[in-house]
Amino acid sequence: MGIRRALIALAVALAAFACKAADDDSLAVLRVKAAFLYKFASYVEWPESAFATAESPIVIGVAGSETIARELGQAVVGRKVGDRPMEVRQLAGGVRGAGCCHILFIGAQSEPAIAAALLARSVGQPVLSVTDAGRIHPAGSVINFVETDDRVRFDISRAAAHRKGLQLRSQLLAVARQVEVQ
Repeated sequence: MGIRRALIALAVALAAFACKAADDDSLAVLRVKAAFLYKFASYVEWPESAFATAESPIVIGVAGSETIARELGQAVVGRKVGDRPMEVRQLAGGVRGAGCCHILFIGAQSEPAIAAALLARSVGQPVLSVTDAGRIHPAGSVINFVETDDRVRFDISRAAAHRKGLQLRSQLLAVARQVEVQ
Protein backbone atom coordinates (compact mmCIF):
# COMPACT_ATOMS: atom_id res chain seq x y z
CA MET A 1 0.00 0.00 0.00
CA GLY A 2 1.46 3.39 -0.98
CA ILE A 3 2.18 6.01 1.64
CA ARG A 4 -0.50 8.33 0.29
CA ARG A 5 -3.08 5.55 0.32
CA ALA A 6 -2.09 4.46 3.84
CA LEU A 7 -2.23 8.08 5.05
CA ILE A 8 -5.71 8.47 3.61
CA ALA A 9 -6.81 5.20 5.24
CA LEU A 10 -5.44 6.35 8.61
CA ALA A 11 -7.11 9.76 8.29
CA VAL A 12 -10.45 8.14 7.45
CA ALA A 13 -10.15 5.72 10.36
CA LEU A 14 -9.25 8.47 12.81
CA ALA A 15 -11.98 10.76 11.47
CA ALA A 16 -14.48 7.99 12.17
CA PHE A 17 -13.49 8.19 15.83
CA ALA A 18 -13.45 11.99 16.07
CA CYS A 19 -15.94 13.59 18.44
CA LYS A 20 -16.67 16.76 20.36
CA ALA A 21 -14.77 16.92 23.64
CA ALA A 22 -17.46 18.49 25.82
CA ASP A 23 -18.03 17.48 29.45
CA ASP A 24 -21.30 15.72 28.70
CA ASP A 25 -19.50 13.68 26.07
CA SER A 26 -16.79 12.41 28.42
CA LEU A 27 -17.59 8.76 27.66
CA ALA A 28 -17.35 9.47 23.94
CA VAL A 29 -13.99 11.20 24.52
CA LEU A 30 -12.69 8.17 26.43
CA ARG A 31 -13.89 5.91 23.61
CA VAL A 32 -12.01 8.04 21.10
CA LYS A 33 -8.84 7.77 23.18
CA ALA A 34 -9.30 4.00 23.43
CA ALA A 35 -9.71 3.81 19.65
CA PHE A 36 -6.53 5.83 19.15
CA LEU A 37 -4.61 3.51 21.49
CA TYR A 38 -5.78 0.51 19.51
CA LYS A 39 -4.85 2.13 16.17
CA PHE A 40 -1.43 3.34 17.37
CA ALA A 41 -0.21 -0.28 17.45
CA SER A 42 -0.52 -0.49 13.66
CA TYR A 43 1.87 2.43 13.17
CA VAL A 44 4.68 1.50 15.54
CA GLU A 45 7.53 -0.92 14.95
CA TRP A 46 9.04 -2.51 18.04
CA PRO A 47 12.45 -4.19 18.06
CA GLU A 48 12.12 -7.99 17.94
CA SER A 49 13.68 -8.13 21.40
CA ALA A 50 10.50 -6.53 22.79
CA PHE A 51 8.68 -9.85 22.33
CA ALA A 52 9.45 -13.22 23.90
CA THR A 53 8.33 -15.14 20.79
CA ALA A 54 7.01 -14.45 17.29
CA GLU A 55 3.50 -15.22 18.60
CA SER A 56 3.67 -12.99 21.71
CA PRO A 57 0.80 -10.50 21.91
CA ILE A 58 1.07 -6.74 21.83
CA VAL A 59 0.14 -5.85 25.41
CA ILE A 60 -1.55 -2.55 26.20
CA GLY A 61 -1.27 -1.64 29.88
CA VAL A 62 -3.74 0.92 31.18
CA ALA A 63 -3.28 2.94 34.37
CA GLY A 64 -5.67 5.61 35.62
CA SER A 65 -8.73 4.83 33.50
CA GLU A 66 -10.94 1.82 34.07
CA THR A 67 -13.24 3.03 31.29
CA ILE A 68 -10.47 3.08 28.69
CA ALA A 69 -9.26 -0.34 29.85
CA ARG A 70 -12.80 -1.71 29.45
CA GLU A 71 -13.34 -0.08 26.03
CA LEU A 72 -9.97 -1.30 24.79
CA GLY A 73 -10.59 -4.79 26.11
CA GLN A 74 -13.77 -4.97 24.04
CA ALA A 75 -12.12 -3.45 20.96
CA VAL A 76 -9.18 -5.86 20.76
CA VAL A 77 -11.04 -9.16 21.20
CA GLY A 78 -9.95 -11.38 18.32
CA ARG A 79 -7.95 -8.58 16.68
CA LYS A 80 -4.37 -8.75 15.50
CA VAL A 81 -1.73 -6.29 14.45
CA GLY A 82 0.25 -8.09 11.81
CA ASP A 83 0.49 -11.63 13.15
CA ARG A 84 0.34 -10.58 16.79
CA PRO A 85 -2.82 -10.78 18.90
CA MET A 86 -3.61 -7.87 21.18
CA GLU A 87 -4.17 -7.98 24.93
CA VAL A 88 -5.23 -5.34 27.45
CA ARG A 89 -4.16 -5.30 31.09
CA GLN A 90 -5.43 -2.87 33.65
CA LEU A 91 -2.57 -1.75 35.87
CA ALA A 92 -3.87 -1.25 39.37
CA GLY A 93 -1.83 -0.50 42.43
CA GLY A 94 1.07 1.50 41.03
CA VAL A 95 3.85 0.33 38.76
CA ARG A 96 3.45 -3.42 39.25
CA GLY A 97 2.91 -5.11 35.91
CA ALA A 98 4.03 -2.13 33.83
CA GLY A 99 7.19 -3.89 32.66
CA CYS A 100 5.26 -6.34 30.49
CA CYS A 101 3.58 -3.75 28.26
CA HIS A 102 4.31 -2.71 24.71
CA ILE A 103 1.92 0.23 24.94
CA LEU A 104 1.57 1.94 28.31
CA PHE A 105 -1.35 4.35 28.72
CA ILE A 106 -1.29 6.66 31.73
CA GLY A 107 -4.71 8.25 32.14
CA ALA A 108 -5.49 11.69 33.47
CA GLN A 109 -6.83 10.17 36.70
CA SER A 110 -3.46 8.62 37.58
CA GLU A 111 -1.85 10.03 40.70
CA PRO A 112 1.09 12.26 39.69
CA ALA A 113 3.61 10.17 41.66
CA ILE A 114 2.39 6.94 40.05
CA ALA A 115 2.38 8.52 36.59
CA ALA A 116 5.97 9.71 37.10
CA ALA A 117 7.04 6.28 38.38
CA LEU A 118 5.43 4.54 35.39
CA LEU A 119 7.17 6.86 32.94
CA ALA A 120 10.48 6.44 34.77
CA ARG A 121 10.14 2.67 34.64
CA SER A 122 9.60 2.77 30.88
CA VAL A 123 12.75 4.82 30.19
CA GLY A 124 15.03 2.97 27.80
CA GLN A 125 12.45 0.20 27.34
CA PRO A 126 10.70 -0.50 24.01
CA VAL A 127 7.39 0.78 25.38
CA LEU A 128 5.13 3.20 23.55
CA SER A 129 4.22 5.42 26.49
CA VAL A 130 1.00 7.38 25.94
CA THR A 131 -0.17 10.00 28.42
CA ASP A 132 -3.32 12.03 28.90
CA ALA A 133 -1.71 15.07 30.47
CA GLY A 134 -3.27 17.86 28.42
CA ARG A 135 -1.03 20.51 26.93
CA ILE A 136 2.01 19.57 29.03
CA HIS A 137 3.80 16.70 27.29
CA PRO A 138 5.51 14.79 30.12
CA ALA A 139 9.17 13.88 29.76
CA GLY A 140 9.48 10.26 28.66
CA SER A 141 6.06 10.16 27.04
CA VAL A 142 6.08 9.33 23.33
CA ILE A 143 2.47 10.35 22.65
CA ASN A 144 0.32 12.73 24.67
CA PHE A 145 -3.40 13.31 24.17
CA VAL A 146 -4.56 16.91 23.85
CA GLU A 147 -8.13 18.15 23.58
CA THR A 148 -8.08 21.15 21.27
CA ASP A 149 -10.67 22.77 19.04
CA ASP A 150 -13.22 20.47 20.71
CA ARG A 151 -11.43 17.42 19.34
CA VAL A 152 -9.15 14.72 20.72
CA ARG A 153 -5.72 15.11 19.13
CA PHE A 154 -2.23 13.98 20.08
CA ASP A 155 1.34 15.25 20.14
CA ILE A 156 4.35 13.04 19.48
CA SER A 157 7.91 13.17 20.81
CA ARG A 158 10.14 11.55 18.19
CA ALA A 159 13.11 11.86 20.53
CA ALA A 160 11.33 9.82 23.24
CA ALA A 161 10.39 7.18 20.65
CA HIS A 162 13.99 7.03 19.41
CA ARG A 163 15.34 6.60 22.96
CA LYS A 164 12.97 3.66 23.41
CA GLY A 165 14.03 2.00 20.16
CA LEU A 166 10.62 2.50 18.53
CA GLN A 167 10.05 3.37 14.89
CA LEU A 168 6.98 5.52 14.25
CA ARG A 169 5.55 5.30 10.75
CA SER A 170 5.20 8.49 8.76
CA GLN A 171 1.43 8.01 8.54
CA LEU A 172 1.17 8.41 12.32
CA LEU A 173 3.46 11.44 12.36
CA ALA A 174 1.42 13.06 9.59
CA VAL A 175 -1.83 13.07 11.59
CA ALA A 176 -0.31 14.28 14.87
CA ARG A 177 -1.18 17.78 16.02
CA GLN A 178 2.46 18.45 16.79
CA VAL A 179 5.66 16.45 16.39
CA GLU A 180 8.51 17.35 18.69
CA VAL A 181 11.90 16.28 17.38
CA GLN A 182 13.99 17.04 20.47
